[in-house]
Amino acid sequence: MRNRIILAIIAVVLALQSPALEVQNTAGTLSTRISDPNVTSLTVTGTMNAEDFHFISATLHGLTVIDLSGVTVTACRTAELHYWQQDFGDGELPAGTFGGMALTSVKLPSTLKYIGKGAFAACHQLTSVTMPAELDSIGDYAFAACTALETVTLPASVVKVGRGAFMRCTALTTLQVQQPSRLQQMDATALMDCPALTTLKLGDALQAVGERSLAGTGIQQLDLTGSTNLNEMGDWVMVKTPVTQAKLPSSVTSVGRGAFLYDTALNEVILGGQLPQLNDYMLAGTGLTALDLTGVNALGDYALYNSDRLSVVELPATVTWLGTRSMAGMIGMTAITSNATEVPALGENVWQGVNQPAIPLTVPTGAIDSYKEAEQWKEFLFDSGWLMGDVNLDGEVNIADINVIIRIIQGSEYDEGTMMRADVNGDEEINIADINVIIRIIQTGSAYAPAHVNVNDQLHLDDVAMRPGEERTLAVTLDNAQDYNALQCDIILPEGLSLVNSRVDRNHTSETCGLDESTSRTVLYSAQTTHFDEDCAVLYITVRADNVLAHDSQILLSNIVLADDNDVAWHAADCTAQVKNSTGIEDLNAMADRVWVEGSILCIDACHDGTAQVSAINGTTRTLMLTAGVNRQELEAGFYVVVINGKSHKIAIK
Repeated sequence: MRNRIILAIIAVVLALQSPALEVQNTAGTLSTRISDPNVTSLTVTGTMNAEDFHFISATLHGLTVIDLSGVTVTACRTAELHYWQQDFGDGELPAGTFGGMALTSVKLPSTLKYIGKGAFAACHQLTSVTMPAELDSIGDYAFAACTALETVTLPASVVKVGRGAFMRCTALTTLQVQQPSRLQQMDATALMDCPALTTLKLGDALQAVGERSLAGTGIQQLDLTGSTNLNEMGDWVMVKTPVTQAKLPSSVTSVGRGAFLYDTALNEVILGGQLPQLNDYMLAGTGLTALDLTGVNALGDYALYNSDRLSVVELPATVTWLGTRSMAGMIGMTAITSNATEVPALGENVWQGVNQPAIPLTVPTGAIDSYKEAEQWKEFLFDSGWLMGDVNLDGEVNIADINVIIRIIQGSEYDEGTMMRADVNGDEEINIADINVIIRIIQTGSAYAPAHVNVNDQLHLDDVAMRPGEERTLAVTLDNAQDYNALQCDIILPEGLSLVNSRVDRNHTSETCGLDESTSRTVLYSAQTTHFDEDCAVLYITVRADNVLAHDSQILLSNIVLADDNDVAWHAADCTAQVKNSTGIEDLNAMADRVWVEGSILCIDACHDGTAQVSAINGTTRTLMLTAGVNRQELEAGFYVVVINGKSHKIAIK
């Protein structure tokens, strides 16, 4: 034990006695100029060749700092086989020269042209490398597994970075090229498995990025738009990265298989517009939410497989082929457009797992029949079958569609198909203008009128007696078991009766349009989708009688549609009211206020605005404010006397 301690002390003393060494060298003689193998810091000037580099790697195992910036590297032919070769050229750092050494800082020869294979591989303590301005290329695995290296700046002269040159440099955060850069090629796996790498600047001369060259890096924002000569990116180039955005220049014409395979954070990719094909697996499993495929001719097998956040897909007119399962598993898809007039050919199970019958397909007008007949394509929902304005896709255009648009304007979220249909005027916005379009559609005629009755709830309009020239305001009420917030109906008047105006309560808006001389269509909706008040009329219509009003005519409310909170349209039965010519006693009756009971509701049809006194048998009295037309008030069970304009009416509420 004592001997070991003594040896350790001697080693420390010897190390302390090995100061930084400076050597003026002539190529091939370094071994004769350094007598102490424990030197830790070495500066060499003059000339060196492969024999000198072999001496360093074989002998100076304690070397941590080396400065060769004043050295000229000359060619030589060695007597022995060094680094798997014997012939070495000018400016060449031989393969494996410093591999595995404890170097921390290196300054390379100013005339160096080429760094050989594995020259610094597994130099785990290397933190600083100064490369010369004339360096032309970096060999395969030259700095592989230099796990302490954090920043690399390549001189502008470098044309090529070899295979795996910086792979597994786990501390590397930045790699950049000085400008104006000559870097044209980054070979396969050059930066693979550098998880800390986030900053990458490769210059505008770059032409090719090899297979897996950026795989396993920490790059989140890949912006290669400055590399305006880049035309090729290899297979699997960005797999296993946290990349969220990738921008490629317009010069790119080839991106390899699986380039962004299962980069789940990737939500945006800009392809540059000149890429003819998405190769197999290229964007499979990504988190894309939008994708511009301009210029693309084909999608390879599994190209967009399981990209389930991509909701809208638009295929350009150039697309001729979709490979096997190229869009399978895209369960978030809500709409697809193909601009190709010739139906693109398909591989197997292109949309496997996608609910095609629920997804609208938009195609060129002249190609609809071809797509409908094509296998796999025909499974989609063709938008040519939609009625313009049928937002809720129930086959009709009515007040319920307006409700959907109102909710969208107010911030409610709907699927992409509904959002597309809600943009009725096609201006890529959803607003009041789309509501106006639907109202015009509803008011154009009977083409969108309901064809069936599916609810027992109904509108009610009382019979009326009118004299020639008289105007009356009639109240339209709703007898309903469920709540509604919008309605539409046709008001059909007999000959001799004309519509003066219509109005609604303050919570609703009405639009009325004449379809012909006798028919008007009215639409009632609420910006807040407020329910109709069951105690009030839903609509007041003012009509005028002329001298030709036929005896026992009738007013017809037809094509009645009610909308509920779920934006479902319900179709009610027609409602009629008799209209009589008022003469004699009928004149008096026509001028009289009418009082009746509907269940627990007191109904008063008042000729004019005013008041009514309602007295119960227990002596309590209340005053009701009346407006011209039908007024309703719920009362408790009992007997009452209603006094209007001095006339008493006895009623019973059961």
